[in-house]
Amino acid sequence: MDIGAAPIPGLILPLQDVQIGTPTTGIVAEILVKEGDTVEKGQALVRLSDEVEKLDVERTAKVLEKAKFDHEAAEKLLADKIGTREDALKKRIEYDLATIQQKAAQVRLNERTIRAPIQGIVVKRDKEPGEALLLDETVAQIVHIRQVYAQFYLEPAQAQSLKTGESMSIKVPSLPGSRPITGRLDFIDPRMDAESGLYRIKLLVDNADLHLKAGMRVELDVSSPNPK
Repeated sequence: MDIGAAPIPGLILPLQDVQIGTPTTGIVAEILVKEGDTVEKGQALVRLSDEVEKLDVERTAKVLEKAKFDHEAAEKLLADKIGTREDALKKRIEYDLATIQQKAAQVRLNERTIRAPIQGIVVKRDKEPGEALLLDETVAQIVHIRQVYAQFYLEPAQAQSLKTGESMSIKVPSLPGSRPITGRLDFIDPRMDAESGLYRIKLLVDNADLHLKAGMRVELDVSSPNPK
């Protein structure tokens, strides 16, 4: 549907833009990525010093081993009608608590390795080995741009005729000779911007070749009907 004549300026945004922090504090022991690296979800990015946590995992494993032995022995004594039910229950509870403590120690150790929460490209690295990391600090920033958003602001008359899911065409002036790119209307903001009186929309655009970069200026082609 033709919603106007002049192209509407817009901006390319990453599909996801994540500032990566940590639920713990410590000294950075190793940085495993650099700016520009492509990373997969779950990939290790940073390792914090973890000597104490490793020792705690070993300690709780030994405590668990003893608790398991005591629990099994108490169960055998109860089965042989030598031990008491109360003693067997006590040893089972001690075994259960030791299991929980060992799992908690492993979680604390795992937290010393900071992993990528998304697939994407590392665009910023905030720490170096030897630096301290606090709870409110970030260690890196990752953006996902294999799909991107093209964001525009439309007049009410232009926005009201649109429906999410329909295809629309955009142009990239900074890529000379490039063909128009088709995107799918993913979001129409139900709120009017109080200052400009415009409505914000976002098109979802495939970007497997990574030609579209976050921050690029684009134009919404509204001179012809939207392709179906």
